[in-house]
Amino acid sequence: MTAIILKSLQYRWPDASNLTLDIDSFHLGANEKVMLRGPSGSGKSTLLAALSGIIDVPKASVLVAGIDVGDLPGSDRDRFRVDHLGLIFQVFNLLPWMSAIDNVLLPCRFSKRRLEKVGANPLETAMRLLGELGLTDPELLNGPASALSIGQQQRVAAARALIGSPEIILADEPTSALDEDAKDAFVELLLKECDASGASLMFVSHDSTLEKHFDRTVELNVLNGRGV
Repeated sequence: MTAIILKSLQYRWPDASNLTLDIDSFHLGANEKVMLRGPSGSGKSTLLAALSGIIDVPKASVLVAGIDVGDLPGSDRDRFRVDHLGLIFQVFNLLPWMSAIDNVLLPCRFSKRRLEKVGANPLETAMRLLGELGLTDPELLNGPASALSIGQQQRVAAARALIGSPEIILADEPTSALDEDAKDAFVELLLKECDASGASLMFVSHDSTLEKHFDRTVELNVLNGRGV
């Protein structure tokens, strides 16, 4: 099944004079890893908001994991998001008072679908993901997330997105705070985990040095209506 299908997607922020999104068509295949690139203000984060149901989009314009996002009532969008998407935010959005492990386990608390996929022992799965991402120190994993370094928080956010094998991972500039070596290492780890779970990945970045890691790079040029 195609992970993402966009058809005649247009979106204009309230009071804006120009369309922020004006995309004729786009497909993201199953287990495909795509880098979405564009300058600030080109609509990258708006597109992720459209894909995840945070903003209203026209019916039949955004299909994610076979679901018409524009046809979902507002009450169903949170469920859709936690069941089918793993989100890695630019600022990570960890709950600072919770431990790294508890942050990773959050999707399993809110999604029966993802809890079923991890099986009888979600803690074991969380520990495995964190270990694969280079976090094994029990003191760090059980302490508050606020005590973690930026790089450590980033890995916790990736593990949280991956747990329960959502079909699609959406990552919004997740390497912006890292140095060059750390960027490459993080992307390689993320791709490895996506391969292991069969997830598709849309990785939003303006950093052209990361293109070599992805199946293809898509330039987002929505301001002049060319789309992707």
